[in-house]
Amino acid sequence: MRFAIGMRNIKTALAVFICVLISYALDLEYPFYAAIATIIAMESSITSSYVAGKNRTMGTLVGAAFGGLFAFVAPHNALLSAIGIVCVIYVCNLLKWNKSVSIAGIVFLAIMLNLHPGEGAFTYALHRVLDTLLGIGVAVLVNYFVVPPKHDRNLERSRLAVRHHLTELSHELLRLGGSLHISPLKKDLATLQKAYDTYREEFDLGKNKKHDLVERIEQELDVYRNTYSHMRMIRLLTDDDPAQVASLGVSLLQVSNQKAESALSPDSQAVIYRYHVACILGEMQTLGLVVPTDIAYPFEPSPEAGANKPDRLEAE
Repeated sequence: MRFAIGMRNIKTALAVFICVLISYALDLEYPFYAAIATIIAMESSITSSYVAGKNRTMGTLVGAAFGGLFAFVAPHNALLSAIGIVCVIYVCNLLKWNKSVSIAGIVFLAIMLNLHPGEGAFTYALHRVLDTLLGIGVAVLVNYFVVPPKHDRNLERSRLAVRHHLTELSHELLRLGGSLHISPLKKDLATLQKAYDTYREEFDLGKNKKHDLVERIEQELDVYRNTYSHMRMIRLLTDDDPAQVASLGVSLLQVSNQKAESALSPDSQAVIYRYHVACILGEMQTLGLVVPTDIAYPFEPSPEAGANKPDRLEAE
């Protein structure tokens, strides 16, 4: 269990601290709303902070508009509160601001239900918008200037983890003739894909803005996926228990079909197995990884009659 306080945690606290100080300096009546906007807008990347802040701003504008209007008619009214929520959700969906629905509803109810007697509804709504903009601005600036996320470092770390794990698992898988779980590699690939997506999102890389690192990672991801696919097929071909390959994300029907195919003849099994082994070796050569030489061919008949042990062969 990890008890370390992460940098995002620290930056969120710092942003709230700055936001509250600014609220007091500007004599804002409700620093609470600015602090909430700061917490929501603080994300793991600058781009994500901007997107979260943009969604909150759009939701705040819709919620404040309806909140000011309905509170002007009759604040604290239960029926109008319900009708107003219907209007807020409808408008957000109409504008395709789906991620702004929740915050729009919150802002609407904050204005509708918290308006004090004698306080102007539209003035109150305007202050809520300004509070939100303050919180978003503080979050984005803190995320940008205070220890900005090192996405290139995270991407390279994830890439090296995949290469290391793929090398180890492929060597062991082929040495054992398929009797090895490879699901950890799938998790590493998912982590690498997430790091890659964050990197592209952070630097707003379009189709015409790719640089060497992005192109290299894209090509490697395709090779990693192909290699994993061939490793998975070897696992399916050599595993007698469908429950053992459930972690590979393969349905029981696929397993049954694979078993039916593998039951045709030892020669057919050997051809299929050798094909996937050759593909794995080729992909590893493409990646510049150390190619395994100690390979078991479990579907090759051994010299001893009736022997079922894998025949150990050296890869050509």
